[in-house]
Order: sequence, then C-alpha cells, then structure tokens
Amino acid sequence: MASIVIQDACVLINLIASGHFEEIAGGCGLRFAITQAAAGEAMFLHNAETGEKERIDLAPLMQNGMLEKLVAESENEKLRFLELTLNLDDGEAESMAIAESRNFALATDDKKARNLIQREGLKIELWSTCLLLQHWQNKCRVSDEIVKNVLTNIFKRARYRPKFSHPDFDWWVKLTSK
Repeated sequence: MASIVIQDACVLINLIASGHFEEIAGGCGLRFAITQAAAGEAMFLHNAETGEKERIDLAPLMQNGMLEKLVAESENEKLRFLELTLNLDDGEAESMAIAESRNFALATDDKKARNLIQREGLKIELWSTCLLLQHWQNKCRVSDEIVKNVLTNIFKRARYRPKFSHPDFDWWVKLTSK
C-alpha cells in the first residue's frame, strides 16, 4: 500500500463535504496530497441549508499538515502530464502523472481516469471516495451511524452519490437507508 494518496478534486471535495476530513485523513494511516492542477479546479461545496455554493479554502488543511500540494517536477512527469491532458482534465492528468512516476496511490471517482489506468495497465494503486471511507471505518472502528452522517453530508454538500453500476453502490445505499 502506498503511503501517499493523491486525491483528485472530486474525492477531496467529497471528503471535505463529509464534515470529518481531519478524522478521515488522520485515521486512515495515509498521507493525503493534491496536485497543483487539481487544487486549482472548482473547489466548492453547497451549503446544506441554502444550497448556495461556498468556496473551499485548502490553506488551513495544508498548514496543519493534513494535505500536501504536489506539482509535476521532473521532465518525465511534465511530459506525461501533457500526454494525459489529451484524454483527461488537467487535475486528473497531473495527479495520474505524479502517481505513476512516484509510485503514489491515486484517489479518483472519475470514470474516464479509472478506465484509462485499467486500459493501459498502469501500476497505480486506485482508491475512491467509498474505498477511503470504508478503510477509515474499518481501521478506526467508526460506527455505521457516523458513516451514514458522513455519506449524507457528502450527498448534500458535494452532490455525490455512486451510480447504480458503481461497485460500492449497495454499501452506500445500505448505510444511508438505516
């Protein structure tokens, strides 16, 4: 298991929307990072009461060490990043280029990115929002009730819920309908 998990914007937004980002980041036994390109993407949550968009400020998470910012540094990473932008958004492309180059894991819910990794047989350890939450729940023995609250927050504030075809759809539905 990789010690650093690069999160693309969608996973990071979901975990922040959970209302338990610090507990998840601290409890997973993993270091969380985001690339410069992904950090520059639309980082908004919806207010749970009004539905209005609220900007996410990543600075406090970086200052307290819960999140590292990475940038493509080597010539190989930069070239791979450019190559991947032909098929992916910049955030996913830079995240994938760095994960591949440095043997870091990648957390993404982006189907196109996940399919590209599988199709090309890339040696990138893949995580998703659901897998990170399941890992946190199991490792820290978090109750189903707290996880239900986390999933509800993610749905309300990030507008995320796995699709019917997602491998963790049944897990999500089981917990949210308790």
